[in-house]
Amino acid sequence: MTLDLFKPVSETQKDRINAAMIDTPPHDPGVYTFYDKRDQVLYVGKAKDLFKRITSYRYSRSKKVQRMVAHVHRIGYEICKSETDAILLENLLIRSLRPPFNTANKKTETYYYISTARSGNKREFRLSMRQLQDYPKCYGCFKGHVRVRKGLGALLRFLFWAHDPIQSAHYLPNQLVGRITPSRFKVQLSDETGVRVHQFLSGTSDLLISEFEDRITGYVFKDRFTMRYFENELEQLRVFFALGPERNNRIKEMLELESSLIQQHDLDDLQVLLSEKESLLVNKSNTIVSGAGINIPDTKHTS
Repeated sequence: MTLDLFKPVSETQKDRINAAMIDTPPHDPGVYTFYDKRDQVLYVGKAKDLFKRITSYRYSRSKKVQRMVAHVHRIGYEICKSETDAILLENLLIRSLRPPFNTANKKTETYYYISTARSGNKREFRLSMRQLQDYPKCYGCFKGHVRVRKGLGALLRFLFWAHDPIQSAHYLPNQLVGRITPSRFKVQLSDETGVRVHQFLSGTSDLLISEFEDRITGYVFKDRFTMRYFENELEQLRVFFALGPERNNRIKEMLELESSLIQQHDLDDLQVLLSEKESLLVNKSNTIVSGAGINIPDTKHTS
């Protein structure tokens, strides 16, 4: 099915959306679903206001949206009690239905676990998409193929350098300088560093990053390239920690989870619940401050 080339795109989009709506959507939060003429799901979306969101597709200039609208035959929706409930339902439907025009939250293979185990005088690190029972320590899950692999790669390179200080990045093992971080690697660790690594991957402390930063600041590298290389690796560690271990630890504490391990199919929903709870705490704090008559300076406009 294609759009009518003899009519303006905006007009045909409006006609298709109007014809596909069985009834007028309400101004309520919820989840909407686009179906094709075979009643196959094309797209699932969430909305704070179903009416505003669905009718906005009448005039979208996005090429992707226009391609999708060209196939839309029916639009369904389900009202939710809150925007948070809508997000949770959207996540569930996307994971189960895998609509062709949805891209986010469809691929479970982008969720990883990092496991560790003592191997002789070294510690082995293992990256996997499932929990490994034969490893005594397991952390995760962590979302994001690129972010997790870059974060683990940076961690392994720093741990190798901490035990065997090198003056040039060219002296790193071949496994650690490839485009893809190895899914299994062994490195020597002191007991103290082992504790720091556990705190880092558990999200309870970023002291390991601070120690690495102090060491590279006072270290004399062979060339500027290596200095910049490790500074970039430090940034990769910070990003991974903030969006991986640290956020997982906040989820565990604020949502009062019994286990620090998070299942792959639960992570997206738990992040939504964490965001909602943090927003409620911020609103409550602002209400208390406002009620006490304390003026909060406007930081949006600074000289």
